[in-house]
Amino acid sequence: MLSDKKTLRHQFLSERAAQNAAEKQSMNRQIASHVLEHESYRRAGCVFAYVSTPQEIDTRALLRAALAAGKIVCVPLCGSAGEMTARQITSLDDLQPGAYGIDEPDASAREIPPEEIELVLVPALACDRQGYRLGYGGGYYDRFLCRTRAVRMALCAEQRLVERLPHTALDQRCRWIITERQVLRTDEE
Repeated sequence: MLSDKKTLRHQFLSERAAQNAAEKQSMNRQIASHVLEHESYRRAGCVFAYVSTPQEIDTRALLRAALAAGKIVCVPLCGSAGEMTARQITSLDDLQPGAYGIDEPDASAREIPPEEIELVLVPALACDRQGYRLGYGGGYYDRFLCRTRAVRMALCAEQRLVERLPHTALDQRCRWIITERQVLRTDEE
């Protein structure tokens, strides 16, 4: 199972790297539009979102929009042993390069308890139609997601939305998969 994930991760990383800049920009805009129009986003007073790297589906426009809308916005701060906490930001200027070269807030940023989060925007290298996602193999999000009852929304390129991905009992599902072409509700409750 894990070797299957490793092989798929390599394949999807190669596909992602081959995408041209114009296609990626268009995809990012369409995904952001779907998120901003979604009822779960509009209703959420507290949003937890990953801070995208240049290779990932961009979340910076979403973070700016949520801040401008007056929502409580929190982003991951990675700690030891694969754990991460949700830390509030008031501006993208609050971010600095951290673990793995990913922008994150300072450790002094206010921690938001998982039970206060209403929507989580989850990174996905690939997703399946049952709501399982393929990440980067660290398990950070799976360990975090099991601690919150927030609506889970994975952002995924349509070309990497597949019928089924291998998963284990520890893998957490997402209720919504947002691609540039569709907003897919899974049967996750």
